[in-house]
Amino acid sequence: MEGMLMSLAFVLPFSEALVSIITVLTFAFSWFVISPKEKYRSFRQNPLPLFPAVIFILYLLWALGAHHPASAIDEIRRNIFWLLIPLAIAYLPLNREQINRILYAFVIGVIISSLVAFVRWQFRESLGIIDVRDATLNPHIAHSLLVNFSLFFLAQQIFHYREDNWNVRQISRVAGVLFLLFFNIWLHSLLGLLTLLATFIALPFFTYKEIPVWLRKYVWSGAVVLIIIPLALIGRELYRQFHTSMPKPNQVTQFTANGNRYQNDFRKSLRENGHFIYLNICLPELQKEWNKHSELKFNEPDANGFPVQSTLIRYLTSRGLTKDSAGVAQLSNDDIRAIREGFANYRYVPERMNLSARIYQTIWELDAFRSNGNPNNKSLVQRWAYTRAALSIIAEYPVFGVGTGNEKAAFHEMLSQQDPKLRPANFSHAHNQYLNFLVTFGIVGFVILMFLLIYPLFRVGKLSVIALFFLLTIAIANMGDDNLQTHTIRTFFVLFYSLLVFGPSLNAKESIGSFVSNNDHQ
Repeated sequence: MEGMLMSLAFVLPFSEALVSIITVLTFAFSWFVISPKEKYRSFRQNPLPLFPAVIFILYLLWALGAHHPASAIDEIRRNIFWLLIPLAIAYLPLNREQINRILYAFVIGVIISSLVAFVRWQFRESLGIIDVRDATLNPHIAHSLLVNFSLFFLAQQIFHYREDNWNVRQISRVAGVLFLLFFNIWLHSLLGLLTLLATFIALPFFTYKEIPVWLRKYVWSGAVVLIIIPLALIGRELYRQFHTSMPKPNQVTQFTANGNRYQNDFRKSLRENGHFIYLNICLPELQKEWNKHSELKFNEPDANGFPVQSTLIRYLTSRGLTKDSAGVAQLSNDDIRAIREGFANYRYVPERMNLSARIYQTIWELDAFRSNGNPNNKSLVQRWAYTRAALSIIAEYPVFGVGTGNEKAAFHEMLSQQDPKLRPANFSHAHNQYLNFLVTFGIVGFVILMFLLIYPLFRVGKLSVIALFFLLTIAIANMGDDNLQTHTIRTFFVLFYSLLVFGPSLNAKESIGSFVSNNDHQ
């Protein structure tokens, strides 16, 4: 069974199909390791390891009377892993060393899949990848959470073996931490990075007594630094965008170098990199000069479906150039190609896109929404629209929710009413796991579900540091996305919740024979 669980952990970052196949095989083989009779006897002694499996029963019960049977069946199919994994893992005679090997198999899988993402990015043109976040085999947020957990596990192992000689294993752990840290920054998944920072800040509050006295001042100093870093990055981008004020009409050039009059709209304050978009525009010159340099004409759509005209104006503004023939003449061939591909700011071009540019992009989206009220294709703005819709649905169905399979229709109906400007293609559910649970199950189901996950934490005894980090990571990340709706993170959570919460303590010095002996329920 150890080999099966190692295989399942290893393939988590790679393939949903492989994850499903290995999960089913693990479930089937587990009955040969422990007979149904033995499992039942263990269950009567300690039912806690099977608490997560009851969540699947919630999905079944809340599907009764579903208005959309096909959606309900699909939702039940996708959530069956809440049942299969606990039933497969509960009461297995795994010791601490075996769980460590499963964790190392997982880390190796994450590192290899991250290297695959680098390779995919190198061949992005042939693969049709534009955004670096699309280079991962899983959704980028899910992958960043897997990287976070792997990074912390390796760091914890480095600290655990700090008194050993610097052998190949220890050097490999350090190399793995450095690589994963670099990869997470390169991926610039804001939620993943913010979750990592927030978890590191929160963890000392839960492990304070375990931190040596001499180390505490350094831990708290590190927490302060972790708070300052994102604030400094955000502050720098805010200053860069808003440090200038709208000039007066007599302070702006009225004519191009060719003697043509500029269009200047002083009512619109939208900017690119601190430069005002709607100043110094001469459309006739832009059209004439652009058509000289590109086969894709001025009035045609770019690769993203937006008019080349608007993309060109924004791109020139981002470079601090005037929107006329002189500005277009200063563009390089790479700039021309970037505009054709739909990049409206030179900082968004893949070769230049970095974490600071990703922060700036979010700031620009918020400013654009404030300016024109259009929520489409603005990630954070759309998330707020989904949150408003979720809160309204919860207010309408507070006790038992809308039920399994009815969530999509409920969100579509509410978003159509609340945000008529939002295109149906951009409709989605709340990017907050807790709100989605409330929408589906209502207060009654939500309380039951939270009880099933939280109550065992108070009965199993002292949790290891790696278990606390894992739980905090998921708890924090779920406030920013519906992670347990994705196949990868759902499986990741149920697998390691079962192993780390109910398994032998990884802090222990002695191996413990089985889950039951480690967590006897009194």
